[in-house]
Amino acid sequence: MEPLASAGLVFLVSSMAVIYAGVGLARYGDELAEKTGWGKLWVGSVLVSVATSLPELTVNISAVWLEDAPDLALGNVFGANMINVLVLGIAGLIFGVQNLFGGQGRDTRALALLGIGLVAVCTVAGASGDARLGPTSLGGLAILALYVWGMRRVYQLGREPAELGDIPAPKGKALKAWVLFGLSSAVVIIGARFVASSAEDLARLTGISASFIGVLLVAIVTTLPEGSVTVAAALRKSYGIVIGNVYGSCAFNVAILFFSDLFYPRGPLLGAMRPEHFAAAASALLLMGLGYLVLLGCAERKFAWTRKLVLAIPLLYFGALYLVFTLGQR
Repeated sequence: MEPLASAGLVFLVSSMAVIYAGVGLARYGDELAEKTGWGKLWVGSVLVSVATSLPELTVNISAVWLEDAPDLALGNVFGANMINVLVLGIAGLIFGVQNLFGGQGRDTRALALLGIGLVAVCTVAGASGDARLGPTSLGGLAILALYVWGMRRVYQLGREPAELGDIPAPKGKALKAWVLFGLSSAVVIIGARFVASSAEDLARLTGISASFIGVLLVAIVTTLPEGSVTVAAALRKSYGIVIGNVYGSCAFNVAILFFSDLFYPRGPLLGAMRPEHFAAAASALLLMGLGYLVLLGCAERKFAWTRKLVLAIPLLYFGALYLVFTLGQR
């Protein structure tokens, strides 16, 4: 079999496995939210988002440690966040903006702001060139500190009396749901490894620039779990898991840069940002900001006009792709 055909077959089969496991993560994450009483937003933003972001973590560490490809790692993070919001916007158009974005509390809006803030920190650190601090960097430590503080704040807001409508009393034993959630996570990890390796083969055989491959192809590959969870959870009307998974994944994707930095021997990873990475980061900021405004519009009547901004999400995404491709070819 030809190398290109072989890589394509591996990509297809492993992608199907990841999608199937992503559906399992949504289903059993939903069960865990009900049986533990933790709430769908918290389960979505922590358990589900971290599990579905494992491919990004694996690909990024491999890119900087084994392949010496910081362009791929940075493009993957910003590209993945762009795609996450794109999928969220399309889901809103399909399932109804008010259905998907409505009924969310302050904890959801805080989670969205956390993701936006983390990308902003990356942009500032990258523009300054960052500074090495032992095995990590100043930017990496700032990202980790903000992520930990922000997630703690999201949890606190979610436990306030006004936000408890999404948190049912614990129902039954959660052991089976934990086991099946763990098995689904394992399939994601194993399948994502083959997806990523076959995607790298496809990139090498087609000769497309590493930055654009990271923003588009590898980002699409590594966000397959998030996308499948978003669709599956929306079909189950578990809208808290949808929002939590998307913005929780966006936040954790940026936190991955801290861990990737530990494996990058040539200096601060954010210091390797190129013009196309700044374009991707700015696009991720705008897309995530649009999603936040739609959330705000569904929560407060005086901002109801912002619900229409969901229409701009696909347009902005494809426009940003063209810009990143153009900058990457220079």
